Amino acid sequence: MILAFSGDPFLVSRAARRALAARGFGAAEVTELGEGMTAEQVRWLAAQSGLFGQVALLLDFDTAFSGQAGIKPRNEVLRALETAPADTLIVILDTEATPARQKSYQALGEHLHLSTPRFNALTHWIRHELSEQAVRFTDDVPQTLSDLFGEDLPGLASEIGKLAVLDGTLTSDRVRAIVNRPAARDAFDLIEACHQGDAAAALSICHSLLSQGEAPARVLGALSWQYHLVAHCVALRQAHARVEPSLVAQTLKVKPYVAQKALALAKALDETGLRRVLGAILAADLAMKSGRDDAWALEALALRLAQGEGR
Repeated sequence: MILAFSGDPFLVSRAARRALAARGFGAAEVTELGEGMTAEQVRWLAAQSGLFGQVALLLDFDTAFSGQAGIKPRNEVLRALETAPADTLIVILDTEATPARQKSYQALGEHLHLSTPRFNALTHWIRHELSEQAVRFTDDVPQTLSDLFGEDLPGLASEIGKLAVLDGTLTSDRVRAIVNRPAARDAFDLIEACHQGDAAAALSICHSLLSQGEAPARVLGALSWQYHLVAHCVALRQAHARVEPSLVAQTLKVKPYVAQKALALAKALDETGLRRVLGAILAADLAMKSGRDDAWALEALALRLAQGEGR
């Protein structure tokens, strides 16, 4: 039996391990092949099934074959798999499998493509993970975890595993307190607080970042970069009748989560508002470089944006 997995590296690896475990194979009972894998080696190991009991092979194509040089040896292994004994369990990891290779895997056995969950799909994935772990939670918890971790699926899965041992119902506030990732309150959080006119929240985020050892100039740099993305989104919205996060991610070469945040903020700004924001950031930058108190300059910027410059 041949099972092939492609898509997100974390989901692929986890699905492969679960598939092996579901068929009674522990880590010590699986032969793993990666770098240096050859067709002859695969053919010989697969043939051992029946002689020493059922055999399980885990073939990591990502490690074994890369670039142009990997095409020929990978194709040789695929041909070797065509004659593998049916009672040998062979699990293939090929995260970047092309549509052609995916069809080859379907012809050999079973293939499952696991895309990285993004945007609303990420929130649904988190909700499913929480439910699988029998965690009781309020409706806003999946979005809170998405905000804190973004597309860090290994981090999310690990954190959900920790949350699963807690008693009671998880709320958004409780999750933030337990996870304790103030660094996740990045420049986008500051921008959002300013756009909402919440000066208290904006100052609180500034204090949180500074208390974690972030230099004011570094926070300002991150803020400038985020608004640079927002500015591009404003321009895209002027050039296109409909702008999706996927277009932003592709055009600006940023992660979908970042693209979604930037686009949402751009919808509340026009060119005039954007000029006021950039002017306020420039003034804060000049204040820092002219020897004024850096923390004061950053906090003054947050207040200025919250009082109307950023909306």
